[in-house]
Amino acid sequence: MFMAGCHILRGKHIVTGGIFIGATIGAALKKIAVAILTNKNALKKALTVILVILLVILMPVIAIISFFSGGISVDTAGLSQKIEAQLTAEERAKISKAEELLKKVESEMKKKKYTDDQILQSRVITVLFLQDKVSDKDFVTKLVNCFKKNQTTKNLISNVNRTFSKTIEVEDFEKLMSYIYSSSSDYDIVQVAKKEVGNVGGEKFWKWYGFPSRVDWCCIFVSWCANQCGYIESGLVPKYSVVDDGANWFRQKNQWMPGSATPSPGNIIFFDWAYDGLDGKGDHTGIVKKVENGIVYTIEGNSGDKVCEHQYSVGNKEILGYGKFKQPEISATGDPATQVWKYLKSYGYSDSVAAGIIGNMMRECGGDTLDLDWDVVGHFNGDEFYGLCQWCLRYAPSNFKGATIKEQCEYLRKTIESEFAAYGGNYNGITYQQFLKADTRTAAIAFERVYERCGDYAFEDARRADNAEKAYQKFHK
Repeated sequence: MFMAGCHILRGKHIVTGGIFIGATIGAALKKIAVAILTNKNALKKALTVILVILLVILMPVIAIISFFSGGISVDTAGLSQKIEAQLTAEERAKISKAEELLKKVESEMKKKKYTDDQILQSRVITVLFLQDKVSDKDFVTKLVNCFKKNQTTKNLISNVNRTFSKTIEVEDFEKLMSYIYSSSSDYDIVQVAKKEVGNVGGEKFWKWYGFPSRVDWCCIFVSWCANQCGYIESGLVPKYSVVDDGANWFRQKNQWMPGSATPSPGNIIFFDWAYDGLDGKGDHTGIVKKVENGIVYTIEGNSGDKVCEHQYSVGNKEILGYGKFKQPEISATGDPATQVWKYLKSYGYSDSVAAGIIGNMMRECGGDTLDLDWDVVGHFNGDEFYGLCQWCLRYAPSNFKGATIKEQCEYLRKTIESEFAAYGGNYNGITYQQFLKADTRTAAIAFERVYERCGDYAFEDARRADNAEKAYQKFHK
């Protein structure tokens, strides 16, 4: 990619006025920005300094937006340290000033009782779009006044453009926010729902709820998905079989957004159908899969008696509103295999798929046992390999060697879908969606051929599948 007037890293030095941006910087931009902007305590962390460096000092907006659409994953800490070590006193002063500005914006947003989502939007707008306006008189007041309660994205961006003489595209902003939101933990319920697309009749859902025969099951489907993630037990999402019961629960918790708002992946969507008179009462519910280009994509149960995917324009008159929630961060305990199981289950994987993955780890670093040597380093043909899946360090993020069990599981989670998209042909063209629905042995072999790609499949298939069955017997309840 070629860009004019950018700063790049060249060797050990920050170089200004370059005409291109290296892939390492691009990957770091995305990873660092997403990690920090989605963290509620981001302004208190040292990496905020690096965020501002990369996004305010080093990169123009056009480059930032382009990199946010990429799929590269890279270690942030190592690159961050390298950049921070080379800062001049002047650059550090600029960063300190920018950090204080972000704190002031957040403070004023909180005084006006704006939501966490709106505070996040204010950070993104400040850092990515208003770099040349931060020195304006009354900048903080002007920016905060662009926000309103129950506001659409279109109205927000219109206010920002008018106030600061900008030409921000609503579509670009929504793409950026959708990417950031999709890295949040609420996204796990979407992974669970994806696996159920195509289910007909919903019997397993309404039987789980306790009904002896078929009932309308859109609410029950949402409840079932939430339960698979542990959200009901932890009080994040209600167990409900009546649409208005679910909507009122979110209202009472002050976790309700109007239908005109732009939702996030994982939000619970509620509908008020026009054919029923748009009477303000809930008629249907589902799960927000993603938001792109002003379109809300959903997964809904009992849609023609099936689990289906649908799409609606943001602000569609039949969208009654959304319920939002935040999943607490999981920190697993126990032996390594138990920790891996807990993390994989927290991502929404079925017992069979989780066992299939662990069956491969047993082969890679456990000697075909559940005693996983999670930080083992291997060597083969001049390459170095590390961890649960024996990732080749030549292709893994920098400083991946030494990654914890949780960090390795997170890396697996972030890379597995793209691997199935690229290498599904290694196993009968299997897709990620098919993998999510696979039985234990199929999941093990699919993971081996698509993700591990270890070769000698005639020898490895049965061993990894046998391991997976051992893991299933150990952890399945």
